[in-house]
Amino acid sequence: MRMRHAVLAVAILCLPLTACGSDSDQSEPKAQTAPTEDSREAKSKGAGTAALEKSVRTYTKALFGADADTGYALLSERCKGQMSREEFEALAKDAHHEYGSLAIKNLSVDQVSGDMARVSYGVGVPQFERKAQPWTREGGTWRWDACQGGGAAQ
Repeated sequence: MRMRHAVLAVAILCLPLTACGSDSDQSEPKAQTAPTEDSREAKSKGAGTAALEKSVRTYTKALFGADADTGYALLSERCKGQMSREEFEALAKDAHHEYGSLAIKNLSVDQVSGDMARVSYGVGVPQFERKAQPWTREGGTWRWDACQGGGAAQ
């Protein structure tokens, strides 16, 4: 049973909440990038971030609530190409079973530039604190885009 718990923890950490070895890897210092005009405007006015924040909250609630339909719908097309709906469903069920129905406790939009964004957020569990996680807007909806390989997750 302990092996199953370890595998689940690795799966949750590596797949739906962060791309292992990417921006969330805090063992190496990261170069600071200057905020873009879009991100400064969004922070100063709160403009355009409500839909992004809603998607992040909805995705996280779905993941830890075992709501695979809602959670999978909020994956980017690129990430859907790397994870089947059935894989996401199993992951969401395991996450809910292990951690319960977690919801976001803190959230900040770090950067918005066109249809790309970086968001930091957490659910009150240290291993699930996300820093500058990539999100992309597709078809007018913000979608989780932190899967491994290419694109925004690099």
